[in-house]
This record gives sequence, structure tokens and C-alpha cells, in this order.
Amino acid sequence: MDIPVVRPKALKPGDTIEIIAPAGPVQTREDLVRGAATLERLGFRVSFGERIFQRNRYLAGPDQERAEELMRAIENPDIQAIIPLRGGYGCSRLIPLLDPARIRRHCKIFMGFSDLTTLHMYFRRRFGWITFHGPMAISAALGNPEPDQLDHLARLWTDPDYRPALSFPELKGWAPGIAEGELAGGCLSLLCASIGTPYEPVTDGKILLLEDLGEPPYRLDRMLTQLHLAHKLDHIAGVLLGAFLDCDPDQDNGAENTLREILETLQVPVLTGFPAGHGKDNWVLPLGIRVRINASEGRLDVLEPATVY
Repeated sequence: MDIPVVRPKALKPGDTIEIIAPAGPVQTREDLVRGAATLERLGFRVSFGERIFQRNRYLAGPDQERAEELMRAIENPDIQAIIPLRGGYGCSRLIPLLDPARIRRHCKIFMGFSDLTTLHMYFRRRFGWITFHGPMAISAALGNPEPDQLDHLARLWTDPDYRPALSFPELKGWAPGIAEGELAGGCLSLLCASIGTPYEPVTDGKILLLEDLGEPPYRLDRMLTQLHLAHKLDHIAGVLLGAFLDCDPDQDNGAENTLREILETLQVPVLTGFPAGHGKDNWVLPLGIRVRINASEGRLDVLEPATVY
């Protein structure tokens, strides 16, 4: 079962955002500079250490160093928010190295997507934390954001009274209806990789967010079937689909048809086309708070605060 929800403190002007590298490495600093500049324009300080530029094959340095960096950022009272450098792969290797006693009492804003889905699940299952599914430090959605996306991000972080109602022309309802529940999920392949681990998500009664990158239709089928066989789809309240970028190698809408064929059998509202995940737009979504999806009208309502004063 889930443990009680714990919300991070809202940010104030001058608060510090630490950039860490718990997963993959980067080639250059250019994208990081752009992302940091965006955060500084919002009135925050940005800090990071030279360690984040390490490279150990497909990882941003040794596991122990990446785990220690994460724990130190969480413990440090002078840091109010944490954004990973990028995704890729590596977060699951940190789980055995994290010390819950160092982490539990220091909930703060944590944002990322893709491989960071693993840490979102870990923080929710172990500590009850609200975290944020959204762009990372080198993401184009942070380095060159649309004004409305940036305003939404800033208000989620700074205003506990913010309850957005989000509607976009591309939102479509595959299965009509209205559903409410805690928002859970993230990158589909990472959700599947969590099955059988201590941090696999509780999905009963949840609105399940799914998105992914570069997974052809047969692999999407395989992963959704795995979730089904693991009983992770048995009692969900609804489904919110984000971007499935580069998942149609033959350009025949195979990915959409595959997703639709399987998800429509669940007999719950399914809202698709939400601009979150690996696409060019990545609207921030707080994981762990109650939301309402209206698949008939194409709207998502945030029902609870993501932060506290």
C-alpha cells in the first residue's frame, strides 16, 4: 500500500536548484547552460559540481559517486530543488546504494522524466513524496521553453494554491468518461522494468501516465501485456497518454493502433495526446497528487496542491 503523501516546500525567489547526474553522461555543456539560464530567469540560483561531467561508459560516473551526489543534494539545507542533468540509464543501479535514513526527512522538489521514472517510483513508494514529471537540465523543453509551459512550471513550484485545468487541441478521448485518482507512472519501459522490485508502483485507483521513446509497436504491445499480466492494469481509474516519440518506424500509425487496441479493453477513460515526455513539449505534471481526466472533453484538472508553504 501507499504511504501518506508528503509535499515539498514551495520555492521562493533566490532559492537554489541543484543539478545532479544520476543517470547518463553528456557530451557538451551547451544545453546545460541554456537550461540553467532559464531557471535563473525565473529568479532561482543554479548550482552544480564538476562531478556531473564524468563519464563511465554509458553512465555519468561510478554508481557510488552518483548515489552520494543525490543523497548530499537531498540532505543539504541550502538546496531547495533538484533537477537531473539528463536521463538515459543508470538510476536503477542507485537504489541499493541509497540510505533511507539520510533521505526520508528532506522532501524537496525533484523533477525529471525518462530514466528518472525509477527515482519517482522509489521516492513515492518509500517516502510518499510528491515529485514532478518534467524536463531535465539539458532538455530542449527547459532550454528553449514556450512561455505558457514555463509559467505553468513556475506556478507549480511556487504557488501551493495553483490548480490548473489543462486542455490542448491534440487531446483526444479513446474511451470516454471522467476519472479521478492519484497520478502515477511515467516512462512505460521503466514501469515495466520495476515489476518485481521494492519500488514497483501501486496502480489501483490511479490515473496511469504512460509515455516512451523509440519503442516500435510490438514492444509497446509486449510492455503493456506485461503490465496486464502483473495485474498493474486491473484496477486503474484511467489512463493519460503522453508522447510516444519515434514509435512508428513504418509511419503506419502502428503504435497508436497498438496502444488503443489494448487500452480500450480496460473499460476506463483513456485521454491521449497530452504534451508530456520525450516530445518537443514537456508540460510538468506532479506525480502523487489527485487529478481528474475528462476524456469526453479533452481536459486534465489538477485537484490538489503540489507544494506547501
